[in-house]
Amino acid sequence: MPSHFGRFLRIPRPCAPAAASRSALGSAFAPAPASAPAAAAAAARRLLSAAPSPRMTGGEQQIYTKLSRELRPTKLTVSDASGGCGSMYVVEIEAECFRGLTRVKQTKMVNNLLKEEIKDMHGMRVLCSVPPEQ
Repeated sequence: MPSHFGRFLRIPRPCAPAAASRSALGSAFAPAPASAPAAAAAAARRLLSAAPSPRMTGGEQQIYTKLSRELRPTKLTVSDASGGCGSMYVVEIEAECFRGLTRVKQTKMVNNLLKEEIKDMHGMRVLCSVPPEQ
């Protein structure tokens, strides 16, 4: 692979996936450093609360509210991975209603609930899981 290849991945582009998303996807290259306020905002969105965080964008709030109401998750994270323009979202959801379903069926369930929102997006990464048995 050419030595200059890694430099192209670090060029900031509008609506490009955030550095954290690239590293989560298993990139072999070091992610670009995130700014402290952006990292703090992303960490705040990772916490599940009864209501959407006031720091969430409008698109994040809409997705969060709809999934919370319909699936009653034990954990839910919605983050705009496009730098705030709303073209790419990452949804991490843990819900009891996923128990016994394959990952494909879990993801389809989320996609069906968000089909109207997905029409306006470039993409969405959905990570579904089942809460541990007690």
